[in-house]
Amino acid sequence: MNNEKKNEIIPNYGMKALSVELSTEKTKQKFEEMLGKKAPGFLASISSVVANNSLLQKADVKSITLAAAQAAALDLPINPNIGYAAIVPFKGVASFQIMRNGYVELAMRSGQVVALENELVYEGELIKADRFRGEYVFDESQRKSNKVIGAMAYVKLANGFEKIVYWSREKLLEHGKRYSKSFSRDSSLWTTNPEAMMLKTVLKNLIVKYVPMSIEMSTAVSVDGAHFDGDIESPVAHFDDAKVEDVTAEVIEVDSVTEAELPTEESKPVTETQNNVDEDDF
Repeated sequence: MNNEKKNEIIPNYGMKALSVELSTEKTKQKFEEMLGKKAPGFLASISSVVANNSLLQKADVKSITLAAAQAAALDLPINPNIGYAAIVPFKGVASFQIMRNGYVELAMRSGQVVALENELVYEGELIKADRFRGEYVFDESQRKSNKVIGAMAYVKLANGFEKIVYWSREKLLEHGKRYSKSFSRDSSLWTTNPEAMMLKTVLKNLIVKYVPMSIEMSTAVSVDGAHFDGDIESPVAHFDDAKVEDVTAEVIEVDSVTEAELPTEESKPVTETQNNVDEDDF
């Protein structure tokens, strides 16, 4: 009887496969190029995020690494509790998602933004609305109830330009219904925390349309929501549904403002007990 062990075949998902993927010289070198001395800590954070998310443990490890590399390139931490970026599983692969705080961070880094606000609007607070001129007046002292009627975002640029964007609750929910595949799911943040999704959606709309696009911000917008395959040196982004075997018990999706809605290429931080449901940004 031959007792010699056969070479172990490691599946392309799970913590063991992830450990192998992250320990390759090519992967470590790439993250060191992007993050320098912060690379070991960032690689450890990838393992931590996956270890605390049962659905990511069923996602293709290459897609996890490539999604994490997008966050590293933008120097955004991927701990969802911080709310900057997230690695989100969908149909067996991982996508890269920029969360609300991530967009704020990137906007402030540009040097073009001197003030940025992003708030929910409650019943009674909207005093004047002229969507044709883009003029809105809010007064929090006039709040009549805790009913959320919409969300706003405001930016002031270094050159003096100011802009307010306001979307009603109805418009935001219609957006979520139209663009989020998981909108109607019980686990979707559009169900469990719709206000968080409203905030990110209107904030991204403002930034993409009215904040000057730095190279970093342009890169961020172009990869937000994408999943990747290929080599870590030249990853290929995909925005369509994952074309791999669905190994997840359920799916997670973080919605975003999409090209279909804007001319160019949205959150409450996720706690450990929430990490098997939808996010961005949050």
